[in-house]
Amino acid sequence: MECYILSTELKVVPGSRPDATAIKQFINFIQRIITRRKDLLYSISMFNLNKEFECALASLKAGFDLVFFMEETLLREGRPFTLQYVITYGNIEVPRRKGMFRGIVGGGLLRADIRMQNLRDSRDNRFNIEIRDIVESRYLSNLFSLYQMVFDSWGSKDYRLASDLVDIWDYKMVARDMKKSPSLVWKRRKSLNIQQFNMIKDLIRQTPDLVIKKRPAKFNEQPPAF
Repeated sequence: MECYILSTELKVVPGSRPDATAIKQFINFIQRIITRRKDLLYSISMFNLNKEFECALASLKAGFDLVFFMEETLLREGRPFTLQYVITYGNIEVPRRKGMFRGIVGGGLLRADIRMQNLRDSRDNRFNIEIRDIVESRYLSNLFSLYQMVFDSWGSKDYRLASDLVDIWDYKMVARDMKKSPSLVWKRRKSLNIQQFNMIKDLIRQTPDLVIKKRPAKFNEQPPAF
C-alpha cells in the first residue's frame, strides 16, 4: 500500500552522535506520544538503532498534527532535546497481524531514510517534506521553515509563556495564571510572534484541502482499530 510516512530523530551537530541520556529521553518521549496520539498513526516501525522513529500515518494532516503535538509537548517540557522530521510518501508493507506495533517495511522507508540523511548533514534545517506533488512539497517545506524560524527563536526563558499562549491565546487568562501584568503578556505575545506562529500552522493544516484531489481511494481509508 502507499501512504504518508513520518520519520523523526534527535537533532545533533553533523558528524556527532546523541549521548545515551538523550536517547533514553527520546525513547520515553516517543512512547508517551504513541500512547496519547495513536489516533494519528496507521502502523509503527520499531526504533532504528534507538535513535530514529518511523511510522505510517493515518493521513497527511495526521502527520502535521503529530509534528505539532510533539514539538509543543517538548516546548511545555522545556525542550530537553531537539528533533528533526521527515514527512514523505511511498509504498510500505504492513504485516497481517493485529495491533499498532506491526512494523512496516518497503520503499517508502528507504525514501524517508535518504531524506533524513539530508537533515543529518544540515546544521540548521529540522524539516524535510517530500510528498507526491513537487510544488506542494516545496510550498510545505517553505512553511515549515517559517514554523521552525519562529519556534527556534524562543529562548529557554520563553518556553512556558510561549507554550501557554500557543495553547490558550487569551493573554489575560495567561497573565492571571502566571501572576503577571496583562499588558506585559500582551507585549510578549507580539514579540514572540505567537499570532504568526498559529497562522503558519493553519496554512500547513489547510494544504491538503487546497491541492487537486488526485490521491488514490486508499487515502480515504480509516486507520484500523487498535
